[in-house]
Amino acid sequence: MSEPAQTMFDELGADQLRRIIDVFVDRVFDDLMIGYLFRDASRARIKEMEYQHAARLLGGPVRYEGRPLREAHAAHPIFAGHFNRRREILRLTLVEHGVPPAIVEHWIAQTEALRAQITRDSDGRCEPEAVEPAKR
Repeated sequence: MSEPAQTMFDELGADQLRRIIDVFVDRVFDDLMIGYLFRDASRARIKEMEYQHAARLLGGPVRYEGRPLREAHAAHPIFAGHFNRRREILRLTLVEHGVPPAIVEHWIAQTEALRAQITRDSDGRCEPEAVEPAKR
């Protein structure tokens, strides 16, 4: 009988994932550009929800107990720039923790796939028509 295939969660390990999430969430809360969005949030709760969500997307046997992402983020003014900043903090945290490149790529791609459920704009690009011309 063959053993079940190892998941990305198995490769990383629950303890390492928790350490990564702890650092990541602390960085997000303390970030000058997006930290204000979390001023009324429980850091401990966000860490737990992030852990559960990450564990699931990496194939772990962990149940996500948070609200659906669209519902959880609907009341917050999250735009593409905020989303991009969070994604970059995540990427840097993963790289600094020596996460294998295949897992980093998967995690970032999965994060990007959730953009429409979290942000109020689609891709963060400034459309030329939407930018007010500089006054002379």
